[in-house]
Amino acid sequence: MELQEFVLVVAGVPGRAVLRPYDGLAPTPGPRDGLGAVVVRRQAADLAEAVAAAVRDVESAGLRPLRVAAGDWVTLADVAARIGRSREIVRLWSVGRQGPGGFPPPLNPGCDTSFYSWVEVVQWLRRRLGYDLPEEEPVLVAMNLALQLRRLAPRITRMDAVRELVG
Repeated sequence: MELQEFVLVVAGVPGRAVLRPYDGLAPTPGPRDGLGAVVVRRQAADLAEAVAAAVRDVESAGLRPLRVAAGDWVTLADVAARIGRSREIVRLWSVGRQGPGGFPPPLNPGCDTSFYSWVEVVQWLRRRLGYDLPEEEPVLVAMNLALQLRRLAPRITRMDAVRELVG
């Protein structure tokens, strides 16, 4: 068992009294726009188990979890800051004018500000440029997608097609 730490974004404003019965859940101050956050610090075999258990506990407390604050969407400037390189060299990698090519595509092509998946960028930096960065855990990204799918499922008429795609 390891200590797992992350933040769940929830609809509503969680209070300490609501979360008191649940191990390792604490509301964070300063909710806005009807959103709150719950800091999760608990022992679990792995991150996936910790997130799933925290989601169940938050729901049992009457709150609706919206996402896990994963920090996966990053700009080129964010990438540069995280690895200690210039934004320009990261931009050149992203357009294939420097480096080995194959930089991960933006998550939102065609927009004024492009965002990239930090999980994908770390994998590229490790494999293509030999950066000694810790492997990013993709489970938070997957859990966010699962929470989003749960919210959207009632409006999807062909969930069988979605299930087939997920496998």
